[in-house]
Amino acid sequence: MKRQAFYFFSGAFMLLATVACSEHDDMTGDNSSTTATKTRIEVTADMGAGTRTLRPDAQNHIISEWAEGDKMVIYNIADENKSTEDNYSLVNIQNISSNKKQADFAGDVVSFKPVTTGNTLAFFYPGAAFEGEKSVVPVNPNTTHETDQGADLTYHDTASKIKNLVALNMKQQDGTLETIDKKFDYNWGKVTITSNNQFTNYTGERKNKTTILKTKVTLQRKVTFWGMKFTVNGGPSATGVLTDIDSIKVNGLRSYDVLDLQDGTFKGTSDEKEYVINIANKDRSKLNIKSDGYVWVAFMAEENASNPTNFTVTVYTQDGVFTKTASKKFENDYDYRTNITVEKVKPQPWVEVNGVKWATGNFIHYKKGSEEYWGIAPAQWWISNYGDEASPMYQIDRRQLKSNGLGSQSWYVDSNLGVFKHSTDDIDLFQWGTIKDALDLKGDNCLLGIGSHDIAGKYYSSRGNVFVNPTPIANRSQATHGDIAKYWTEDGTKHYHYRYPKEAELEKLCSANTIIAAYCYTDKGNKIYGAYFSNSVSTGANSKFPTGRKIWKYQDVTGLVLANKGLFLPITGRRPGGIKANRVNVDLRYVNYNSGFYSQYNSSQAMSDLTQKGLFFGAAFKMNVATPSKLQGSALRPVYVGADNNDETKPLDAAKVHAFQNILTEAGRKY
Repeated sequence: MKRQAFYFFSGAFMLLATVACSEHDDMTGDNSSTTATKTRIEVTADMGAGTRTLRPDAQNHIISEWAEGDKMVIYNIADENKSTEDNYSLVNIQNISSNKKQADFAGDVVSFKPVTTGNTLAFFYPGAAFEGEKSVVPVNPNTTHETDQGADLTYHDTASKIKNLVALNMKQQDGTLETIDKKFDYNWGKVTITSNNQFTNYTGERKNKTTILKTKVTLQRKVTFWGMKFTVNGGPSATGVLTDIDSIKVNGLRSYDVLDLQDGTFKGTSDEKEYVINIANKDRSKLNIKSDGYVWVAFMAEENASNPTNFTVTVYTQDGVFTKTASKKFENDYDYRTNITVEKVKPQPWVEVNGVKWATGNFIHYKKGSEEYWGIAPAQWWISNYGDEASPMYQIDRRQLKSNGLGSQSWYVDSNLGVFKHSTDDIDLFQWGTIKDALDLKGDNCLLGIGSHDIAGKYYSSRGNVFVNPTPIANRSQATHGDIAKYWTEDGTKHYHYRYPKEAELEKLCSANTIIAAYCYTDKGNKIYGAYFSNSVSTGANSKFPTGRKIWKYQDVTGLVLANKGLFLPITGRRPGGIKANRVNVDLRYVNYNSGFYSQYNSSQAMSDLTQKGLFFGAAFKMNVATPSKLQGSALRPVYVGADNNDETKPLDAAKVHAFQNILTEAGRKY
């Protein structure tokens, strides 16, 4: 690893570098004026050993050189957040020496208050991070405490004017040092102005007077760089190195925080910090990997560097998806290079959380052409119409069905009501205890009973009545009600078998080590929002339910779900159980700002003739087990029972369905 410190001196901004070692490892006040003032600043930057634009040298150490277009931000702390400026002040490179170790900068410091002796100026590089597709934006110094609909979240809202706090967003990168240099190589420093830092310049026979500042500052790099080279035993290339990569996700690295320009400390709350980086090109082309095979990422190392960082990396290629989970110690202001041996993702029939083995998808019915499937969905994020365009065929009462993107989580009517018509060819919500009439969406088909009883793994020959609990039968062929997951995964065509979850098993989810408001990307490129549960303790605090009606706080867990590290339950809404004509409708699925959305998942436990126990979570629902109506259409995530001959090496049953081949095949998982 290599560490660099940056120094800027009066008259000459001088940048020195001290090199430790390189690490190569293998893993398997008030002012009456309201007019902004400008103060001229001219700086000559003399680099010495260190430089600015990032590139590897012959030994793969990361060095840098000043380049045309380099710029820095300057902010006057004395403004006390009263500035009405939309943009921070910039100083731009004017000239670069032949050896690229020296550069002249010039620019104006625009300040709410005139810059004077005793003021402190904060410096931030790179200035380009504040331009174009911004990776740095100002945020309000005072936190927002969101309590709407039962939420309990504290965070810094985006500010329209410049402030002393800025949000650093490193969640989307492309794996190149060039982009890191322009957008993510965050450096900070400050200087207090003294009389020695100012001089007066006269022009036009001394009639015009201009104050020009010269200063001295030390910059601190606030990030670290990590070069990752991926190898796989028996991989697609002769060397085993993966270079033909579509995209990469890294979970566990701090990618979003708030920096205080006054003192260079991080001020992000536990609710707003994020720990995932997506490495991909915007046009979805393959990553641009140099001949050395390294993919580069920048991130903020944890401030307690003595503790290792747990991470999961997921590599997407045309030859399959590869993953690795490990831990490593990182420090800011260092660069690292690591050879990471990854393994190809093997689809699993279950994922375990708190001792319960859950199916890796909701129970669904899907029909396309002559092909019909009842069983476990091909992916944990699958919901009905997950990647479809809004269409008149799903409209209700001639109310125009609108959309802000692909998929049924993006469909709405009026201003923000997520209501659409459910198609029996693509269905993921079921009345409680139905089997024979599961596709009769308008009928009264739920299993009845007078009080508490459990239907997990059981069949019944009729709906029963409200005066007595139903009596189970053994003969599957006579079943009209009961456990639909067991019924269809024991139809003689399935290798893997499942059942309804019990109330206690849903309760165990509520006490998982990690519960995150999260989303997964689909094969169509859109997001599906939901909740992620895991035995592993996530880096940083967990997101909370209820989440309120802002969806920025949901975090990307696509890689973790692919790697089978946890359970993902998508937000599905429900079908209402009241007026029969409305039972065909799905509501409360639209996930967007200020919309009401939630999920309810069936358990096997009945409470009365028309109520059962189910898991709830969403914008206004805390994660808890409550009592929905049996007549409502609810989602169902089955529990794993076992495989034929206890053989879990066979492909998943959904892999045999032609309609799912872009997600899951017998050769492996793609999404």
